[in-house]
Amino acid sequence: MNDYETYFKNGEKILRGLTSLGAALNLRYVTKAIYEPVFLDAKNKAAAFDTARQGKAGAYIALRAQRGEPAEFLRSVRNHLTGPLGDTWSAQWAPLGFINGSLKLPRTDAGRCQMLAKVQAYFGDHPEHENAAEDYTAAQAEALCGPLTAAVNTVDDCKFDARAKRDVRDAAIKLLDKKISSLRKELENVLDPADPRWLKFFDRIPGDPRVPERVEEVTATALPGGVITVDWPEAPRAARYRVLKQVVGTDTDFVLAATVDDSEAELTGVPAGATVKLQIVPVNGTGTGAASEVITLQAAA
Repeated sequence: MNDYETYFKNGEKILRGLTSLGAALNLRYVTKAIYEPVFLDAKNKAAAFDTARQGKAGAYIALRAQRGEPAEFLRSVRNHLTGPLGDTWSAQWAPLGFINGSLKLPRTDAGRCQMLAKVQAYFGDHPEHENAAEDYTAAQAEALCGPLTAAVNTVDDCKFDARAKRDVRDAAIKLLDKKISSLRKELENVLDPADPRWLKFFDRIPGDPRVPERVEEVTATALPGGVITVDWPEAPRAARYRVLKQVVGTDTDFVLAATVDDSEAELTGVPAGATVKLQIVPVNGTGTGAASEVITLQAAA
């Protein structure tokens, strides 16, 4: 769920809320000391699963790279052996792994590995059917079988590792969800439903399901090095803010430059001397408030 990125960003907000307000609110059942290790454990286990999933994807890429040469070798060997064995199936083909009256090549990686091993054994028993000039040999079958088998085994290992790490992550997330649910219940006992301090922990105020009010009086300052700092007063009911930017002559419309929890932001990489338009949009769990007025400034040269 790389909506887990959003999930853990929300979890970090809860941690900041517990750090700044936990003692003042006299929280007892879900304190920073209780919540933080559970949160960090879940975050670390989610990262470990992502790493395992990337490893599995890499293993599949490596496997695909190993498939071509063995498949071509088996096709060529089959065509080569139609001379001594005939071009239709007979019992003579069975030692090579061709069964059920067919000369079709196996379609699975495991089937190709098995056939390579059988080809190696067959050429070992019938060296007179090898063709060293074309590399139709037991040695070549063995050389191709090893890397393909290793790649198949690596995929299997990575799949097992990813499943195990996913299960561990899910258990850690389940525990974290319980802590978050307990915190919400504890806050219900110490905060009025309309108390704006809910926004220090969560994205909405339970007793005030309105979108945030509009941001007023946005201030922006251009600094050397393509930096613009932006500041504005907190908007009632805003849990976070989206900073929209339009570089005149480059952007056809406003684009998202940053999403922040605080009422300030620093934008970097702005082209020197460019004319820049900015807007601030307040957001909470209910929805999006009205955007601020557009302010325009010139980036420092």
